[in-house]
Amino acid sequence: MEQITKIRHKKKRVWKALFFLWEAGDNVTIKINEAEVSIQVDSLSIDDAIGERSVCSFTVIDSENHFEQGQPVEITDGATLLFAGFIDTSSEQKTIGSATALHVVRCADMHYLPDKRIIAKVYENELAGNIVKDLITEKLAAEGITEGTIQDGPTVVEAVFNYVTVSRAMESLAEKADFIWYVDYDKKLYFMARDTVAAPWTATAADMKTDSISLERGNKQYRNTQYVKGGKDITDPITENKIGDGKTRAWVVGFPIAKEPALKLNITDIAAADIGIRGVETGKRYYWSKGSNVISQDDNETLLVSSDTLEVTYRGEFDIIVKTYDQDEIEDRISVEGGSGIVEEVADESNTTTREAAFEIANAKLKKYGVIGQRLRFLTKRSGLFAGQILTVSLPGYGLNSAEMLIESVTITTEQNTVVWYDVSCAEGPEQQNWTKLFGDMAKRGKVLTVRENIGEDEVLVTLKEFDKTWLADTANNIFAELYPAADLYPGAAIYPSFEATDRVKYMELLDGSSDLIIRKTISKQTGTTEILSIVYVSPVEANDTIATVRWYGGCAASETEATGVLVDEQSYSKTKTSLEALQINKTDTKGWS
Repeated sequence: MEQITKIRHKKKRVWKALFFLWEAGDNVTIKINEAEVSIQVDSLSIDDAIGERSVCSFTVIDSENHFEQGQPVEITDGATLLFAGFIDTSSEQKTIGSATALHVVRCADMHYLPDKRIIAKVYENELAGNIVKDLITEKLAAEGITEGTIQDGPTVVEAVFNYVTVSRAMESLAEKADFIWYVDYDKKLYFMARDTVAAPWTATAADMKTDSISLERGNKQYRNTQYVKGGKDITDPITENKIGDGKTRAWVVGFPIAKEPALKLNITDIAAADIGIRGVETGKRYYWSKGSNVISQDDNETLLVSSDTLEVTYRGEFDIIVKTYDQDEIEDRISVEGGSGIVEEVADESNTTTREAAFEIANAKLKKYGVIGQRLRFLTKRSGLFAGQILTVSLPGYGLNSAEMLIESVTITTEQNTVVWYDVSCAEGPEQQNWTKLFGDMAKRGKVLTVRENIGEDEVLVTLKEFDKTWLADTANNIFAELYPAADLYPGAAIYPSFEATDRVKYMELLDGSSDLIIRKTISKQTGTTEILSIVYVSPVEANDTIATVRWYGGCAASETEATGVLVDEQSYSKTKTSLEALQINKTDTKGWS
């Protein structure tokens, strides 16, 4: 270290420019564009945080050079590489009475490279690790990034990257897989489970500055019930019949149409060539458009009368909302705080286009944040720790006995050029945000399930209601029954004493307090065999009434007509619906015997 004093005499006045200089070659070496620079004493700060960009700042003392965005930076402490990245900003100011300038330099780490590249691509049913490898091939290889440790991770049902940065795509994949990802200072990209990399040493009180140790118990992002509001899913094929009235040329179906519909007029098929896209094609008999729930007739066509039936078969769009929860965590919260024990959180994932993908996100978030953890912070002089490592901590006085903690952040500072301090923050349980970032995220939520201002025409509040029923072997009207009277006695193809698999649950009805029908809806989407999930979507314009009962019908005789088919289940449902919301009603029917 050297103290420089510049004395200038002018009219018996003296100016002194005093500053401390850290010469390159002392303990820490800093290079910009491969050339060593001198910096102001203890101006160096390096912040390395999991899931965030490592940043660095320092003040260069230089009278000849100018520094600009994008120049490479490397910082070493002997043989230890402390930081490598690029200049983000450089602020230059001349020293009074001297030709020397102070340059306040701020740098970003190697994540600058995936930050500056954009990806537009869709992946379906692909291993998360394979998607990462493809992102490297597609975009990052040109920036010099190569593969580090890239684990397979889970199969991602759907990943849609609509002109987003590669960094954002990586963050989405990491959250779904409950992985961490980063680009190291050698430009190697890592994508792996959180417990993959162990810290090089075990932390004890002897390694820590005594008055720097603090332990925080809790998790500001804790939840045990997770909602995910997604984009739109597509229904199974739905058939609706529209009766002519001698004046109508447009008919509204129950859902916005997702794909080209099939039409029949009085049982006769209308050729696909006669069905066009409204506003794009002309000279067709009938028109539709994606995202609209209107089928319209060309003005040159004969109006349909009451003896005419237009049959519309289509696949519709409906808004996705899913819910997942951890019952063990709920019971634990009941024992601690009483009440319901439920701690809920909602996430908007507007790019999600299947229910399965939304569940994937919900489960990953619950796994990540559904634990009450503890967070340790301490100062140490020992090097080798970085964000993302698993650090074994033994501090019996704090109740930590060989606890495995995830290092969330490491901040490097200096003291009089001779001591390098590492400020370490690590967590047992989920990683936690600082208060500034947490409240910033809360302020940005905006679109939540229960509060909405100036709602747009293309946005609706979707309320999720779930029902379930477990069927035992002796349950009446059993949808899972398969009856065979005898090997030599079979009623016939048209008479069968049990439900066909496709007829088990076909329609849902909503009734008011007087048991009068409000609406009857066909099942929007159905999956499963021994556990059947039936989803019904009720749009904002439908069933705006006070609901008291919900019923489900099955059987081969079930049709659009009220009460047709076999009533297979009835449950109470107290709900007053308005035109400002849609309903998603999920019903899970489980076969309760083998």
